[in-house]
Amino acid sequence: MKPKKKKVNYIVYLLVLPAMIFLSAFTFYPFLKAIYLSFFATNNMGQPGKFVGFQYYSKIFASPEFRDTIATTFTFALLVGVGTFCLAMFFAFLSLKNEKGAKAYQTMFALPMALSSVPISAIALYILGRNGLLNELLGTENAWLSSADTALYAVAAVTIWAGVGSSYIFLLVGFRNVDESLVESSIIDGAGYVRRFFKIYVPIASPQIFFVVFLTILHSFKSFAIIKLLTGGENGTNVLVYALYNDAFKRGRFSYACIYALVLSLLIFLVTRLQFIFEKRAVHYQ
Repeated sequence: MKPKKKKVNYIVYLLVLPAMIFLSAFTFYPFLKAIYLSFFATNNMGQPGKFVGFQYYSKIFASPEFRDTIATTFTFALLVGVGTFCLAMFFAFLSLKNEKGAKAYQTMFALPMALSSVPISAIALYILGRNGLLNELLGTENAWLSSADTALYAVAAVTIWAGVGSSYIFLLVGFRNVDESLVESSIIDGAGYVRRFFKIYVPIASPQIFFVVFLTILHSFKSFAIIKLLTGGENGTNVLVYALYNDAFKRGRFSYACIYALVLSLLIFLVTRLQFIFEKRAVHYQ
């Protein structure tokens, strides 16, 4: 007897079709177009002209400006990634107990995720300006956003505050998945806060921790709006994503911008691959 042919369920493909259309239009096509334009000299409208091959690649990779941009990008990503994760972890651990008034400070910790970059930047300018609140409290006249020594750290601090809310919520959910009987048993055995944290909370909440690390690293590499509003990429804050914007829309060098976009995509891909390799060893789903 001939085996019966399986019926193809076309509804599944129909349901996936809208997502594939959006991905094709806003992800796959722009990525392939960036690769194409990187080999051409373009006009101010981004239209390809003369074919130049790898000429622009060699110019960019050999320039000191590109090396400084890469170093700034990694420094900023490290500051924002580590800072956001550690602060969110600290807030989540503080919020474990449902004490009186807990809802108030839990809302306060999560509040930044409800604000857009514009009000956050306005608050930051009020605090970090030469005549701002921070200088008044410290009795100084530092130009926190206008000095190359402090601008990157100031912008990183604002970005950390802006992104800590969502990371805090995910980590809090992970920590609250821990069975109270395990915690009580560890207390009876004499385990302190630090030992309970690393031996019980971190292993059980490792899926949420992995997701938050993944989220914060992606967020730090793609941070743009706050840098644009606070420093405009000046004073040592010219990260890769801002250099991309600057070359495309200010200098009209779309070929350079496409190469920056490809380098940024490659960096994010490599970092995420390393994360998933680490996930197999450190994340426990049971």
